[in-house]
Amino acid sequence: MSAHIEATALRALLTQMGGDRDMQRRFVHDFVHLWHSRSQRLSAALGAQFPDAEEAHVVLLSIRSSSTMVGAVTVEATAAMMHDALRDGDIPGSLRHIQRLNQVGELACNDLATMFALQP
Repeated sequence: MSAHIEATALRALLTQMGGDRDMQRRFVHDFVHLWHSRSQRLSAALGAQFPDAEEAHVVLLSIRSSSTMVGAVTVEATAAMMHDALRDGDIPGSLRHIQRLNQVGELACNDLATMFALQP
């Protein structure tokens, strides 16, 4: 499959979608094309002078659930670390992982785009 995508999760996603490959492809397309806006929303929420923990929580939940569904396990794990820090009230601790999240998110999106022959 790829270094950043777990094949089992993609097969499970196809099963969850009743075997509809077009629907699976649309879900993956949405994940890839929403990555930058999710990343920007998270950066804005955590990096503001007055961080918005609630917004960061919502974005991290979105990243975690969709990453799990497409098999982007490193993205999900990194988002989980950020989410744990956020739940502990440690916004600087959460923010420390944002560069890594962006890096693994980009790698996962590139792999998915290649696997599904998606246009940028």
